Amino acid sequence: MNREKRILIVGAGEAGLALAGDLAKRKLKDNIAGFVDDDFSKIGSVISDIEVYGPIKSISEICHSLKISDVMIAIPSASSALINNVFSSVVDYDRSINLYFVPSSEKFFDSTPIFPSLREFSYSELLGRDEFSIDIDLMQEYFCDKKILITGAGGSIGAEICKQLMKFNVGKIIALGRGENSIYNLKKDMDDYVKMMAHPVPIEYKIVDVKDYRLLDRTFNEERPHIVFHAAAHKHVPLMESNEAEAAQNNILGTNNVLDIAAKYLVEKFVLISTDKAVRPTNVMGATKRVAESLTSYYGHKKNLKFTVVRFGNVLGSRGSVIPLFQDQIKSGSPVTVTHPDVTRYFMSIPEASLLVINSAAISSGGEIYVLDMGEQYKIDDIAKRMIELYGYNSEVEYIGLRPGDKLYEELYYNKGEIIKTGNSKILLLLDDNNILSDDEFDTLIKTVVEKVPYMTGLEVREFLKRYAPEYDY
Repeated sequence: MNREKRILIVGAGEAGLALAGDLAKRKLKDNIAGFVDDDFSKIGSVISDIEVYGPIKSISEICHSLKISDVMIAIPSASSALINNVFSSVVDYDRSINLYFVPSSEKFFDSTPIFPSLREFSYSELLGRDEFSIDIDLMQEYFCDKKILITGAGGSIGAEICKQLMKFNVGKIIALGRGENSIYNLKKDMDDYVKMMAHPVPIEYKIVDVKDYRLLDRTFNEERPHIVFHAAAHKHVPLMESNEAEAAQNNILGTNNVLDIAAKYLVEKFVLISTDKAVRPTNVMGATKRVAESLTSYYGHKKNLKFTVVRFGNVLGSRGSVIPLFQDQIKSGSPVTVTHPDVTRYFMSIPEASLLVINSAAISSGGEIYVLDMGEQYKIDDIAKRMIELYGYNSEVEYIGLRPGDKLYEELYYNKGEIIKTGNSKILLLLDDNNILSDDEFDTLIKTVVEKVPYMTGLEVREFLKRYAPEYDY
């Protein structure tokens, strides 16, 4: 259906008004057809020259009468039930309407632009908006005026950490990544954010491969960051199963390079982004991340680098995750491919995971391994069938078998007795479950990765990884 852009904002509260203001700055004020709200004291009134319609349960009729092309849900505290109702009503009326939402994480902030935070609607928002909290005051105090370097800044988590740090009055962000396209896309997003901020944060974009020690060293020497978030890693499980040497080079040698240079320049704190796949790994990616955790602990204990490891599971909507894949398959009329009817995974939204990582860094005094409470595990089969139902298509589910390296379920720690609660219910402290490498083990590990791994067969790389991650089952 071709139509002029006509925007309906769901929620006539503070976030809705802020979004309308942001749209006006982008010369889209005339495209706002109205608000829709459940507050009967607002329905029928005019706020900021925009009429308020309602209630929300009548949104399909409102979309029809106003010829709406875009629906923007501006209620950060909205429940999954409300979002589900909006989504179902709009999709049932017209699948061509674009749906956007403000992430629940925005409820913590009242002075940042709303428009750059809008996300294209994804089924991920219907999985559940669990309540979580962050210590805003502590984070503002800790990160204020700090120079912060993020590796892997073009990836899903790295990019989100960059965006969320903008809200804490940091001194400077150094966004480092090896893919020029991903850093270019990040810069476009960040530019959009910066131009709408009252007090913009300076950002430096660096195209650097973490395997390149010399360029890394030069970057640290020039920028002198106070804090490093190390998010750079190869994370795609099946691809790394057939690219074992590159996985080891990037995830082990690359991590060691960043650790070594961070220690050299007396970085205040180093934060490693880790994964549930490092626990009892069954794949090359998980094993290399397990070794990366051991390396981080080594630098903390042997070289006095204040480190924090934050381990968590899948994030919703990241590149390569199942939900965007399912959406593409459903819309194209293809079968929806599920690896196994019983496979389960943890899920957390990208903004929530990123804010909890940043909060973990703020509360850390150095040497901690934190695990994010991911809530329940979801059956991927149930997600696929629910998505097909919601979109109203007749797609079939096709079971294709577990991919190389896949597990039926994931784990966040080795045993529950290792967990200690922190002041944040979503951030759990893990008693150090890494055996600290000896100096000889460390030297042999790094020498092998540099000199021998590039020439090893896949089996030889796996045997090498098992020496440093004994629980690795390949």
